[in-house]
Amino acid sequence: MPKTFEDFGLTATDVQPVITTQLNCALLLVFCHGIHTCVFFAALYYIAQSHATQNRITFAGIISFLWCANTAIVGLSWNNIDDLFIAHGTSLEAEFAFFVFGDVQGSLTICVLRIVNVFLADLILIWRCWVSYGRDLRIVAAPSLCLITEAISACFLLFYSVTTGVNVDASRVHWTVVYYSMTVATNSLCTFLLLFRCTRASGVRSGLKTSRNIIEILVESAAMYAAIYIALLTAFAYEFYTHRQILTAYYYPLMMSYSITGIAPTLIIARVMSGQSQPGGSWTRSSLPQMRSTLQSIAESIRFAAPSIHGTRMRPTTATNVDLEQAREALDDEGAGDVDMHEADSEAGEKLSEEKAWRLLGR
Repeated sequence: MPKTFEDFGLTATDVQPVITTQLNCALLLVFCHGIHTCVFFAALYYIAQSHATQNRITFAGIISFLWCANTAIVGLSWNNIDDLFIAHGTSLEAEFAFFVFGDVQGSLTICVLRIVNVFLADLILIWRCWVSYGRDLRIVAAPSLCLITEAISACFLLFYSVTTGVNVDASRVHWTVVYYSMTVATNSLCTFLLLFRCTRASGVRSGLKTSRNIIEILVESAAMYAAIYIALLTAFAYEFYTHRQILTAYYYPLMMSYSITGIAPTLIIARVMSGQSQPGGSWTRSSLPQMRSTLQSIAESIRFAAPSIHGTRMRPTTATNVDLEQAREALDDEGAGDVDMHEADSEAGEKLSEEKAWRLLGR
């Protein structure tokens, strides 16, 4: 078994950037974890202030586990950095030997925590798609199959990681590529479904005129989560299948993926619990309460202000009731795609619903 970088056919010029990359990636990991920590405590605040007590404990438990697992990954990574540069920093050969044959148990622990975090994050994305599309199981059938395949490939990846140890064979590489591919497939499908639903609900007809709408759509769809794993899969496949012995570019998206895996579902849960994105599905084809109340007030005014002929007050005709029913159905159809539940609760939503009601009744 080769023990020095000369045995691998490498020189000191090839090895030094790799050792430096480990320190840079550890600093990047800490920076991303700081962002995750801010998002995590903000989400906990919204959960504590939320009036919806049904899923409060579940949501708090999920994001707490994601943050604790990511914190453990940061701690184990910095323990490796300490051993690499302090305990084995006497020479470049000693640093390279620890980098290749170092803390195998710590690396496996990081791998297990990452796999569990990715599984939970994908599960939250699938749940959000299911809720957004009115709890239609047909919508999440394809992402669910990808998630099952992802879990199976993760089991094979762990098996080969335990059996091969520091020796990276072809089977381990292939299962890693399959695992990343299924992860990309799962979150890409969910991101596409959520993007389509978000833009259809509030973005397409308004033209995405404000940056706030764009940010909300990107957060709700977890676009950054899909983007980082696409970059991770591309870098990993390129560096391994081009027969590079030492990886460098792969580590940077890997370090970012640890925190983004926790940030993306935490942001979604924070939006749900803060009331900005209703967990019951504000995009489903449900009635808008403010519009219905407006129609009811209009109907009452029509009944009490019925027209009169020669001093005789006439009863409202059935055509008026038919028109009202048609107006209600038309408003439900238009409001389901164009008006958000929160806009209907605001003053602008009230004015918009009233104008639509008078316009439809005047047809």
